[in-house]
Amino acid sequence: LLSLIEDIIKISRLEEDTGKEKKDLFEPTDICTICTAVVRELEHKASEFDVVLKTRLPDAPVSIQGIPQILHEMIFNVCDNAVTYNKPGGSVTIEVVQNFEREHVEVIISDTGIGIAPEHQSRIFERFYRVDKSHSKQTGGTGLGLAIVKHGALLMNAKVFLSSEIDRGTKVSFIFRS
Repeated sequence: LLSLIEDIIKISRLEEDTGKEKKDLFEPTDICTICTAVVRELEHKASEFDVVLKTRLPDAPVSIQGIPQILHEMIFNVCDNAVTYNKPGGSVTIEVVQNFEREHVEVIISDTGIGIAPEHQSRIFERFYRVDKSHSKQTGGTGLGLAIVKHGALLMNAKVFLSSEIDRGTKVSFIFRS
């Protein structure tokens, strides 16, 4: 119940504060540092689920304009789902790619998990939407994590792309203007 309340507060703040007040909080943020922190935070859970966390990060820092806490929440929520809905012996990879020609930074989170059926893919960023409602109690969560991701991406002016195949895994990409 406490997690649900906290997530509702997070999403409410993201929705109400999309104006200039939040934009004033933007600062240069090393996205690689955030990805490394997320991996560190999820290592224990990944170990419990027999999932390996991997990173493909450039050697140099990659800076984007954003709000560090919200960027962290976005990446954490996608990675947490990638661990939760993976298979024993599976993996989750976080990759950061800086595209100088197109002037953007891409964060790609891919997993070898159970995948998402095509009919559910357009809805997974909706509040409380659960693909498999019968396993909701087993997997935990509030059903708001990916809605928070969507609202965070809107605030950060990021584009979110999803591709997934049943039994092959899921890939979520964020594209940030650099």
